[in-house]
Amino acid sequence: MLKSIFSLLLAFICLQCLQALAQNKTTVKGIVADSASKAPMEFATVAVVNAKDTSLVSYTLTDKNGTFKLSGIAVDKPVKIIISFVGYNTIRQNLHLQKELITDLKTIYLSGNTLMDVIISGERSPVTVKKDTIEFNTEAFKTRPNAVVEELLKKLPGVQVNVDGSILVNGKSISKLLIDGKQFFGDDPKVATKNLDADLVAKIQVYDDRENDPDHLVSNSEVSKIINLKLKSKIKKSTLGKVYAGGGSRDRYEAGGILSNFRDTLQVSLIGLANNLNRTGFSGQELYTMGGFDRSGGGGQIYDGTFGGRGYGGIESVASGGVNINNNYGKKLKLNLTYFFTHSDNLYNGTNYIEQTVANTTLINNSRNMSNNKSNKHAVGGLVEWVPDTMMRIRYEPKVNLNYQNNRNENSNSSSNSLLPRLSESAGLNTSNANNSGFSHNFMYYRRLKKKGESINITHSLQINSNNNEDFNKYRLESFSAEVRSETQDRFRESWNKSNSGDLSVTYNYPLSKKLTLELNSGTRFSSNMDLASTFEYNPSTMLYDFFLTNLSNDLQRNVFIQSIRPQLFYKITKDYSLRVSVKGEYQDVRNEFNFGYEDINRKYYNFYPSFRFDAPSFSLSYDERLDLPGISQMQPIARQYNQLYTAIGNPDLRANLVRTLNLNVYKYIPSKQINFNLYSGYIFSNNGVLQRSNVNSAGATVASFVNRGGYRNGYLGLSVGKQFKKSQKWQVGLNTSARANLNQRPFILNADEGFQNSLDIGFGENINLNYGDLLSLNAKYDFYKQMTRYKDVDFAKVNTYTHSAGGEFSLRWPKRIILDANYTYFYNPQIGQGFQRSSHQLNLALSIQMLKKDRGQLKLSVYDLFDQNISINRYAFNNAIGISDRNILRRYFLATYQYKLNVYKK
Repeated sequence: MLKSIFSLLLAFICLQCLQALAQNKTTVKGIVADSASKAPMEFATVAVVNAKDTSLVSYTLTDKNGTFKLSGIAVDKPVKIIISFVGYNTIRQNLHLQKELITDLKTIYLSGNTLMDVIISGERSPVTVKKDTIEFNTEAFKTRPNAVVEELLKKLPGVQVNVDGSILVNGKSISKLLIDGKQFFGDDPKVATKNLDADLVAKIQVYDDRENDPDHLVSNSEVSKIINLKLKSKIKKSTLGKVYAGGGSRDRYEAGGILSNFRDTLQVSLIGLANNLNRTGFSGQELYTMGGFDRSGGGGQIYDGTFGGRGYGGIESVASGGVNINNNYGKKLKLNLTYFFTHSDNLYNGTNYIEQTVANTTLINNSRNMSNNKSNKHAVGGLVEWVPDTMMRIRYEPKVNLNYQNNRNENSNSSSNSLLPRLSESAGLNTSNANNSGFSHNFMYYRRLKKKGESINITHSLQINSNNNEDFNKYRLESFSAEVRSETQDRFRESWNKSNSGDLSVTYNYPLSKKLTLELNSGTRFSSNMDLASTFEYNPSTMLYDFFLTNLSNDLQRNVFIQSIRPQLFYKITKDYSLRVSVKGEYQDVRNEFNFGYEDINRKYYNFYPSFRFDAPSFSLSYDERLDLPGISQMQPIARQYNQLYTAIGNPDLRANLVRTLNLNVYKYIPSKQINFNLYSGYIFSNNGVLQRSNVNSAGATVASFVNRGGYRNGYLGLSVGKQFKKSQKWQVGLNTSARANLNQRPFILNADEGFQNSLDIGFGENINLNYGDLLSLNAKYDFYKQMTRYKDVDFAKVNTYTHSAGGEFSLRWPKRIILDANYTYFYNPQIGQGFQRSSHQLNLALSIQMLKKDRGQLKLSVYDLFDQNISINRYAFNNAIGISDRNILRRYFLATYQYKLNVYKK
């Protein structure tokens, strides 16, 4: 069946390609220059549009020499060329094309606009570049009826929509998506792209995310993008939405909807869903994507060797809903309020197999974990932004989170070694109730001062978190070795964790000359972390938990006060090249209170941290330093015996760790050729990292302690190259190649062996996207991942792990009102041990039938994991051990879902 599908698909593509090649095609070229200076103009927009409906036929931007070339223009339809540049008059000209004859328009001169110019209405250019903003006119990008914003974005030049719904613009990720400049359910763009209809949008703007970087301190190579959807005028007074509901085999179900009400500057949106399809939020595969995979449900993912489904496994049911309110008071004041409630119920069943060589024997552990975790979460967020003029900006964002959890966990473990077939068997049951609350806010005040380049920026943040937990834990260990005795535990633990932190930062910029600026920053930060816990053993004589366990209880508190000052010199070498050099002086006062009669540990640190940053148009290089503190629980001078198999000992002599970081970023986008190149690299090293020393005997009992060690290293390198062919409205092709490598070195101490574990992770990915109008969409991908673990200074075995993943997505909108979706993924991990599934074929199919007026109704029939092979297996290495984990995951089901759209426009 699968071969037949791909054979038909290949035949269809070939026929379309032959048809496209058979058409009469020609090429248009020319040069754009300024009429006054005669200088060539870079980034001028050149578009060929259909003369009848102005839909885009082909598009490009001029290069640095002002030249442009558009190939593959059909000669059998009347077309126009539109040439535009912000601040200049737009040129519109009918083209008379001839077969196999290049149309050379020679040099076209654009003249600047004047106040006396008369504005004549005409075709708008499909793309306009305004300083750092790219604006797309959606009328030039035709989409099918009922298409959502995501489908419209796929047609835009330079825009790439990935399988998971994430968006890249010119190779850069977007940080948020706005609607008429307003937030829409937080910062997740997929809520809007997968739920709002494309025909609601008049323009799409893309610009740099400088909301928290008003002085442009972040390099152009690192800044992310914002997409702003400007709605059509008729939407300003309308009610729009959609609802859906469905059910299927294995008691699977889903239901949900979204409703938005627009009234001039006020926008209110309601959203909600309920399902047991492992879809826990409003990103990824949500309201528009029914059936549980991508367009039809959640295709498999590979993450660190994990096969399919969700990385942490389990079957989850969720019911969630929220409201988003936006209102603008004039052009100066902007308000946003968002509330979400989420109930989730997760059933997890996992197994773990570990082989570890210690003390001239091999330990083998088989464990099983079953859990049921329930939670109710309330989240409230807001935004107040006031921009009274171009000189000042105030932004305030508060957030409140409340979370109530009820968890039940059962686990069992059996261990053996190469000498004894039975070392121990254990079983445990843990039930807990938790109540977590948190409040945070961020405040920013920015003011430009009178002198050019002079400004002041004040930021303040506050976090208050409180976690209360009650745990009942029963544990039974049966030992068959003389080194470990059997035991039974029945304990109750009540804990309260509270963490508060706040900081205030003031940055003042003063230009010393045209090229040299002084950036003076002063910051204050205070944090307080309290860990209070009381553990009691069950007393059979009183039938109460009244036997207090001192060494398993906590009364810890850490208060940290940090004061810093950082003078920085910013030297603008040229217009596009700059250098920043600074030295931060920092004072830290750290107070650790242990109580229970243990001596407090107070430390003071005085340090100077040099840093530099070099920025070029497509390149940045930076270096900085920081101080990491050891955890207070690692420093408490006591031995905690949790059971006969695990004991942890604190070390009050642990020192702080100096971490140095070097980063390199290279980014280049060529608009005329729609090619993006992105390289990122970094190296992190430290001299006093905290290391867990492990002593493991032949029976598997572990005693862990903590020491400082140097030698922590982490280096990474990533590269991606993308090429798009979107100059034709019919055929659109995107190619993307990526490669990545991560080298991690960490010291370890296992019994008498002391050395380094070096892990090299490498990956390669290839992705091909193809669209033919509104008829066909195809996405093929391949990923390879390999992890190599080596040990230095010890004679430990080498470990290699690698996985392959290949697959594709297919969507065919034919015949009319019929949509066929398919998603196939193949996973292969040849080094998984016996008893574990090494490979899987996951095929998801969906058939959608659109109905009613304007296709407002849609019936979707879908099947998830047709072959019933979805798996979640992970292989990993650590401390001369190899582990394999397997978890339950969503498997095959059939689903029928019906959706209805609601559109009400008011005059």
